[in-house]
Amino acid sequence: MRDLLRNSAYLLAAIPAFFLPVAYLIMIGWLVVYGLPAVYRGDAMPEPQSWFYTASWYGFHALMIQWPIYLIWALITRRLTWRLKWLWSGILLIFSVFGIPWFLSAMYRYAEAEDPIRLMRNRAARRFFAKGIVRVMPPPVHLHSDLPVEYRQVRFRCSKQTVPEEFYVVTAWNPQGVRTEIPANLIADEHLRSEIERAGMHPFPVTGGSADFEHAEPGYGIVCQRNEALLLARRFRQQAFYEVAEGQVYLVSVLDGHLPGDYIGAWADLVTVEADHHPAPDRKAESDDLGVPS
Repeated sequence: MRDLLRNSAYLLAAIPAFFLPVAYLIMIGWLVVYGLPAVYRGDAMPEPQSWFYTASWYGFHALMIQWPIYLIWALITRRLTWRLKWLWSGILLIFSVFGIPWFLSAMYRYAEAEDPIRLMRNRAARRFFAKGIVRVMPPPVHLHSDLPVEYRQVRFRCSKQTVPEEFYVVTAWNPQGVRTEIPANLIADEHLRSEIERAGMHPFPVTGGSADFEHAEPGYGIVCQRNEALLLARRFRQQAFYEVAEGQVYLVSVLDGHLPGDYIGAWADLVTVEADHHPAPDRKAESDDLGVPS
């Protein structure tokens, strides 16, 4: 009975809440279809039909009535930390016509904490707003979904027990994900290392591969700016590279190098430290199902 009452209450609240974006899109649609073409032609602005005024009137008043209700709800609910209360208040104030139905949906799904945080790409902002949340936070949405799933299952081998706080992992093996003979890969690897050293950077060997390391590609960890790592990956015709920041690993596509990387996991959980580790030149170069970017 309790669930029935809850569902009924949310259903009733959803009618005016989701009417807001509908009314907004109706107004924008009329301007795009009728208003702007007339202005472009130099004609007088056409008189809107009655349904336009009806949608606008009801939409405006629905917003004015619901705005304070949802702001008060966001501020007094016990399901949000004070940081999330201010975050949702900002969302409701700035993105009102879309923020109100989003907040209602999040509260119904018990996702009021996860929804806004998982869309944040800035790691410091995610940590700030996630502080005080006891349940496990989901990873952010994937922005580099064009990359193979194997790239997200990567494991690393490295000789350094202590790595820099921030660095990038780039390889020159198997350009464009195409299986390449070992001699050609070794030549490309040597060119990559020389390119890195000419830029004044000091690389350290990092090999990325599948969990069992049946498939792997030697590469380098380098401390540099992201645009430098992106240029290196593109120059050696790779599909992606890895970013390691504050102990966390992120996957970045060379096609969307300006976007934040997709979260993969903690570096400590993904790496095996081998004191005598060196990239194996005789490792079988297979990239059809590699767990590393090519």
